[in-house]
Amino acid sequence: MNPLAGRVVEDVEIRGNPTVPTSIILNVMRTTRGARYDPATVQEDYHRIFELKKFANVEAQVQPTSTGGVVVVFVVTEQKLIKKITWHGNKGVETSALETASDLKVGQAIDTFRISLAKQAVLNTYREKNYPFARVDVPTGPLTERGEVTFDIVEGPKVWVRNIRFLGAVHVTAEDLRAQIKSAIWIPVFNPGRYDSDQVDEDIAAIRRYYEDHGYFDVRVGRKLVFSPDQSELQIDFVINEGIRYVVDRVEFTGNSRLSDVQLRQDLSLTPGRYYDVETRERDVKQIVKDYSPFGFIYVVPLPQVRIDEDYLRIEPQRVVLQQPGRVELLYRIHEGKPFRLGRIIVNGNPKSQDKLVRREFRDFVPGSLYNSAAVDEAVDRLRAAPFFSSVNATPQGDDPNVRNLVVNVTEQRTASFNVGAGISSNGGISGNIVYQQRNFDIANIPDDWREILSDKSFTGAGQGFRVSFSPGTIYSSADIQFSEPWLFDQPYQFIEDLYLRDAIREAYTDRRYGNTITFGRYLDYQNAVKISLRTEQVDIRDVQDPKFRAEQILEQEGTHPLTSVALTYQRDTTNPGPVTYKGTTTTVGVEAFGALGGDYHFQRFAGGWSGYQTVHTDLLDRRTVLYNRLNGGFITGNSVFFERWYGGDIGSVRGFRFRGISPREGRGSDPIGGDFYFTDSTELSFPIYQNSFRGVLFTDFGDVESNVHFGVIRTGVGAGVRFTLPFLGPAPIAIYFGYPLVRGHGDETQLISFSFGFNQ
Repeated sequence: MNPLAGRVVEDVEIRGNPTVPTSIILNVMRTTRGARYDPATVQEDYHRIFELKKFANVEAQVQPTSTGGVVVVFVVTEQKLIKKITWHGNKGVETSALETASDLKVGQAIDTFRISLAKQAVLNTYREKNYPFARVDVPTGPLTERGEVTFDIVEGPKVWVRNIRFLGAVHVTAEDLRAQIKSAIWIPVFNPGRYDSDQVDEDIAAIRRYYEDHGYFDVRVGRKLVFSPDQSELQIDFVINEGIRYVVDRVEFTGNSRLSDVQLRQDLSLTPGRYYDVETRERDVKQIVKDYSPFGFIYVVPLPQVRIDEDYLRIEPQRVVLQQPGRVELLYRIHEGKPFRLGRIIVNGNPKSQDKLVRREFRDFVPGSLYNSAAVDEAVDRLRAAPFFSSVNATPQGDDPNVRNLVVNVTEQRTASFNVGAGISSNGGISGNIVYQQRNFDIANIPDDWREILSDKSFTGAGQGFRVSFSPGTIYSSADIQFSEPWLFDQPYQFIEDLYLRDAIREAYTDRRYGNTITFGRYLDYQNAVKISLRTEQVDIRDVQDPKFRAEQILEQEGTHPLTSVALTYQRDTTNPGPVTYKGTTTTVGVEAFGALGGDYHFQRFAGGWSGYQTVHTDLLDRRTVLYNRLNGGFITGNSVFFERWYGGDIGSVRGFRFRGISPREGRGSDPIGGDFYFTDSTELSFPIYQNSFRGVLFTDFGDVESNVHFGVIRTGVGAGVRFTLPFLGPAPIAIYFGYPLVRGHGDETQLISFSFGFNQ
């Protein structure tokens, strides 16, 4: 405690400033005459005076007075000031840009360190603008004699990187290596193609790390720069000697007592005989964590300079290169720590969203039960896949020797959107799209003031869904209002209400519907759910063309008819979350009873579907080639109606055929009237072309639609296509397929190209 603190400041003096006005110094200070002396404030004043950039030294002194007060004295040492700044030789870069970069101004003190920083900043500006050979000099003569800072610049040529090659790369593709480096070829607008020697050195290190991570421990990487005669164009050659790729000879464990070596080995992927790979090794670390998790051991992903609790599980993989060429031993050093029990679950970072959005993903976590790290990771993955948060992290915290709380830190993201867009598809024609959607709706969060309605806090926070859409189109149009509550009464029950108007122009008539569907669902666990849906509609079959050519069934149903149904559905989903589905299955089984709530039609529709995903190859960038199979089928009993039957063809059915191009037909116009029995099967091989956003597809589809339960002509189509997403056009993929019908039935309509393209803005 400073004994002078709290005394009255009787005077503030500035000494040693013959040229800088005292008023300028006093103006930045907080210590004033008549105030109480505060050492912290004086220290802050010291920094404020120094930041004026006019003094070589500042010293603060406090002198007690005979009257019980103090005098605060700042002794300053003035530097010579910059009187002029001039620029010579800059032709390719404007002076204003260099002045901004240098951050020097007339009137500042001449500080050699500050001028050195300014010189480097100017040099960096030139490098950013593709002048890698630029030189900047500040002569000392004008500076010491006249206080003039002169930047003498020799710009040199502007250099464009025209080509990048990877010489000697045999087992790794140029595309994979290009993804590791930051140097890039010049592309107008999209990429400046800047040459930076420091960046090339970093690229060499990145390529070397990439090879080493995939088992090429003896790799050597160099570079060769090939300039054009005028040095304005450059080709960068990364010269690579890959060496051999090391194979895992054996996998060993040390430090494990709770689980045996046999138990730990049984689910590993990086096993003897396989090439060493860091990403596979890290997946195996997660598997080991999963093996330990039921016993209460806590695992925290190690981060640089972050101390891990000594009582937590640690897994340290180490590679040991053996004397035998190309062989490596993988050793997992395990520190088991001790088991813990779970305390409280604490949620942070959600001022708008209710805690229950997080807690319901941890609903199986019971305080007092053993801590389960694998289950925590799975819950975090589910939260990251939800639309509410941009980041989610869960950390064990606490000082109790046997209990740890689980702190879940989240960062909220924008969940409301208003999109205006358009799209085109082979089965829906051209359409517009106006959508307002709130994915974190709260119907009970009513604002106190009407002016708060448009704020990001009203009607938000409960995880409900609300969507209003209007989609006018040339073939298909719709308007829709939907509300969903995924956790009714905070229980694992789902409620959805959907009010809609749909208008579809068919082959020879218009199908217009307006109605309401109410759905109640029950989550059985994280993978299984059942739901019941109640549908009431008014169906209007209108604008029938050329009645004498139409099927009798179409003519009989012309006009408006009430339709109701009750549907019961079971669904099981074990697929992975994320943009690319690469494992797991989805199974759906359902029955829909038409006329159960009244109406003009009484029949039953049974349907089922199964989809399976399997990774058949993973490349060095962890991009997966996926084998996908989809099987759907169903049948109808009773007196069905043509506008509720099944049709086949196009995307989602048998490609190579038009939408509704596979169907039983009637009438002089050979009208498709749908079938009471159908099945389709699609097998796809999806592989990456560029990253995971641009994928190729090879497929074979087959299926049938019949008027009753029997197999007729099995239509078959084969082909290829591409699917890709463009972030600025929205999350929906753009798909183009080329399908060729190998087997067709009488009256089928074929189609070579199927496509779906939509965007929002």
